Amino acid sequence: MANEVAVHAVYLEDSTMIHAFNLKQGGPDALPTGHTGIPKGFSPQKIVDKILAAANGNKIKILRLLAHGDAGEFDFPGIEDRSSVSSKYTQLRKAFAPLARIEVHGCGCASEEELDGGKGEYTGDRKGRGLLFLWAVAKTFNVPVTGAVDTQGGWDGWGYSGVTVTISPAGKFYAQKPGQRWWDPGSANEQARREFDRIETQYIKKKLYAQARAALRNLIQLYPTSKEAAEAKLLLPADAMEQPNKGLATKFE
Repeated sequence: MANEVAVHAVYLEDSTMIHAFNLKQGGPDALPTGHTGIPKGFSPQKIVDKILAAANGNKIKILRLLAHGDAGEFDFPGIEDRSSVSSKYTQLRKAFAPLARIEVHGCGCASEEELDGGKGEYTGDRKGRGLLFLWAVAKTFNVPVTGAVDTQGGWDGWGYSGVTVTISPAGKFYAQKPGQRWWDPGSANEQARREFDRIETQYIKKKLYAQARAALRNLIQLYPTSKEAAEAKLLLPADAMEQPNKGLATKFE
């Protein structure tokens, strides 16, 4: 019986992508992973062959594609935009495991507008260029596809920064914030850290303790397994923040 694996395909278009490929990092799912670098000028058919070779006869549970991108655009050959998704990729349909998915790792591919200062835009518009692009990919491969709204980076963990959008081949789609993606724990931890720092700066240092406790309770609810949630719990009891020599309060004085 074939095993389920992840395949990471990186378009080797510049030094950034070559570095990311050379890291050969597995994903947070801890699946056995096949890595393949896609040289410039490769045709979709050659890429299909390389992806199948990387799967080594196993079923692909997660296919992660990495290249540069922008709103509704992806530099990966044969997947550059919604009108240029190559039919050659339909050959991979039979290679996917049940409940498989594709992760498109490129800056702002799910955005409705071109990135502005690293930020994209997502309103849920069915005609948004990012959503139409992801849907074209999903229909071609016949598995759900996820892409990011904002600029991305730090490919060593294969997580996402900011909001992601996922769409099925049937056109059902939804957005997820960091912490809502059970399969992307790194982004949740990163967001929890940012939120904890915000609470510290905006409330605790200004001695706005009631607001701080409300925000900390919300952090605990959103990111229950993070170390920041554990720190937040220590700050909730009476006087934990108000008295500088109690609990973690000394770090805020």
